[in-house]
Amino acid sequence: MATITNATLTQGSSLTVTNNVVTGSGAFDDLMEAVNIHLDAQFNLGRITGSDYATVYLGAMQSALQQSVAFVFGLEKTNAEVTLINQKEVTEFGQTLQTTKATPNANSVLGKQITLYGEQAKGFKWNADQKYLKTLLDAWSINISTAGVASTQVTALNATGTGNINTQITNAEPTG
Repeated sequence: MATITNATLTQGSSLTVTNNVVTGSGAFDDLMEAVNIHLDAQFNLGRITGSDYATVYLGAMQSALQQSVAFVFGLEKTNAEVTLINQKEVTEFGQTLQTTKATPNANSVLGKQITLYGEQAKGFKWNADQKYLKTLLDAWSINISTAGVASTQVTALNATGTGNINTQITNAEPTG
């Protein structure tokens, strides 16, 4: 949590009192200057009189102090958010190598990750094809050892024809 000092609420070096009017450049000083101007105007118009003046002044001072503290906390929060957003910009550039809303550069972290995902998908398909081919070759081997011929009613186990064992082997070779 941010630390509030007297200097952030009332700027001591620029704080002056002239003709019983306090001026400064802090958040509280600026709010109280506006409050005093409005309060004096209402007093001069006769809308605030006697003891009401002290009550209104005290309430306005408490409100100004509360709002100036909130304002000062809001500035240190805003500055932290700006710092965080600037860091995120650097991080995003490091991941994408892009400064605009564009697809990540192929050489960036995300670009290489996208390529890796594509290659992994190919690997999963190739692995499945290889497992299917192994099943076919095992069935073919059993067929040869028991029947003495490679020809069966299962097209994939035949040596020739559409979808035969040779086509299955060719289709199971990795690509890319």
